[in-house]
Amino acid sequence: MKLADRVALVTGGGRGIGREIALAFAREGADVAVAARTMAQVEAVAGEVRALGRRSLAVRLDLTDRSSIREAAREVMEEFGRVDILVNNAGVLSKGGVADLDESTWDTTLAINLTGPFLMTQALLGQMLERGKGRIININSTSGKIGLPYRSAYAASKHGALGFMKSLANEVAEKGITVNAICPGLVETEMWDSSVKNFAAEMGNTPEETREMFRQRIPVKRYTEAWEFAPLAVYLASDDSLSVTGQAIQLDGGFLQS
Repeated sequence: MKLADRVALVTGGGRGIGREIALAFAREGADVAVAARTMAQVEAVAGEVRALGRRSLAVRLDLTDRSSIREAAREVMEEFGRVDILVNNAGVLSKGGVADLDESTWDTTLAINLTGPFLMTQALLGQMLERGKGRIININSTSGKIGLPYRSAYAASKHGALGFMKSLANEVAEKGITVNAICPGLVETEMWDSSVKNFAAEMGNTPEETREMFRQRIPVKRYTEAWEFAPLAVYLASDDSLSVTGQAIQLDGGFLQS
């Protein structure tokens, strides 16, 4: 097993990409703490992890609440004694043009997508530095590399998160800690379903027409499935990737090529 006896914390682990990563880590031998706002979802995933023979902990986490972040980190450390792998997966997708974007949308988007991962990383980085070993994986977006109209807050938060990842990777590169990002494109998740409805309303299309329009923009002509991110996350969390750090790896069906 690639992650035998390691401890991982996956934020936004109650569904979608986060759930798939949490279960993949458990199959590779890791104990997994699962954190999100919706306790019913994280408790269900924690149960799935235990069914795979690993320890798990369901943790309530609200990235807009700094005390919630500190409490979540404390709970995980109290239960497991350490965190070897941190996956900052929780995020929010927002929309709106710059001319009429309200400040609360801007503030909430940056709080969840940028400040939250920074604070969670800061809360757990010290114990990684003490041991001289750790893996930090941020689930970002292709919007961290390009700008899309009417998504300025989202793009700003994801660009900022990539800058944070690269700077941190350089800070800790000689201390046994790697820091990387995975950048999804269009993924079959509940978040994307909600986005399709919003895009359809903006363009005057049906959700089905909108979904097909976006599918045609993907070179492989299909949406990525959430499970496809799990093997890459396992690789970045394992000793197989010792020399991989500061990288933002796209998994998007060829949507953004570099």
